[in-house]
Amino acid sequence: MPTAADLATRLRAWTYRRQFLDGGVPDPLEALRRIVVAYSSHPSAPLTLLARVPGLTPDAFAVLEERRDAIRIPAVRLAISLVPTDIAPRVFAATRQPVEKFARNLDWAKIAPADYAALKRRALEIAREPIGAKDLQAALAAGDTADAKLMTAVRVMAYEGVVLRLGGGLRSDSLRYVATDAWLGEPLAEADPVASLVWLADAYLRAYGPARPADFAWWAGSTKTRATAALAGIRTVDLGDGLLLPADQESAFAVTEPLDPEALALLPKWDSYTMGLAPDGRDRLVAAAHLKRAYSTAGSGTGATSGDGLPLVLRGGEAVATWSQRFTGNALRIEVTPFVPEATLPDRIKDAFSAVGRLLGASSADVASFANDRPRL
Repeated sequence: MPTAADLATRLRAWTYRRQFLDGGVPDPLEALRRIVVAYSSHPSAPLTLLARVPGLTPDAFAVLEERRDAIRIPAVRLAISLVPTDIAPRVFAATRQPVEKFARNLDWAKIAPADYAALKRRALEIAREPIGAKDLQAALAAGDTADAKLMTAVRVMAYEGVVLRLGGGLRSDSLRYVATDAWLGEPLAEADPVASLVWLADAYLRAYGPARPADFAWWAGSTKTRATAALAGIRTVDLGDGLLLPADQESAFAVTEPLDPEALALLPKWDSYTMGLAPDGRDRLVAAAHLKRAYSTAGSGTGATSGDGLPLVLRGGEAVATWSQRFTGNALRIEVTPFVPEATLPDRIKDAFSAVGRLLGASSADVASFANDRPRL
């Protein structure tokens, strides 16, 4: 059994590499398959894949949806996620919530169950081809004054799996909607939810482990009881403190080499890695002293650690700064906020941010700290 310090070093290096942040996957679909899901909002989804596929181009990202290789479905924690199409039925079955769960959404929009059923029939007739939100809303209003609350019904249809969202530009979301059976040629296949959760538990440990049942439950949006039962359905080893790893990976984990302390990775908001571990299990990614700076203060009860993962700079596998991006015209400005102000930013990180600019179609990408125009980290 490794010492606590040795285990922490191995955890950081192992998960960093299992997340393919060392750039070891040349194909975006394969990268997506290995991390299972990517939060679908733009620019988070393309930047999540860029962190794992250096040189990713806008065209290479766009064809994931154009060729139906990946689709957007409600998945872990009910977040609309980009998922490889061939594994989407199992991911959907493992994480699906009953439509009754969304009754409050429909009540808020003053849509009765019978009205929802009628809207669904009409939406599935209208959306045989991708259609923008405003046009779909107007069509559903049938010539009356358009009501934005109608889109609440369409979002519930997406949670049912009968409607898909399609992305547009990489800088931000410009969503279109399409009936699932029209886009794929058939409805989303039905999969057994229990067997699918076991499959998902194995896929999770291979991409995010070693991890505890509490981590898997948090990520998948499952109860701890269901998560524990699913994990019991696969062969695992316990490395201590409840950290589980697929048994066939134990020998490889034991000889994990430390990361290069100068290894750099840029993670966007809602990156799969930052959202992959429970709030009390993120110490391999970020030091406890900086946890509240790595996650937003959204949520209640546990404060910052229950919020969204912010854009992060990883150095040697550990979060050392947050960053933000904004466009002025077509020029991209990156602002870096280091956790330790006196640390220095390596010049080569400018190349990584330049890659962000190229993917997002920027004419230029300038890096600066908040304090001055000299990059620091």
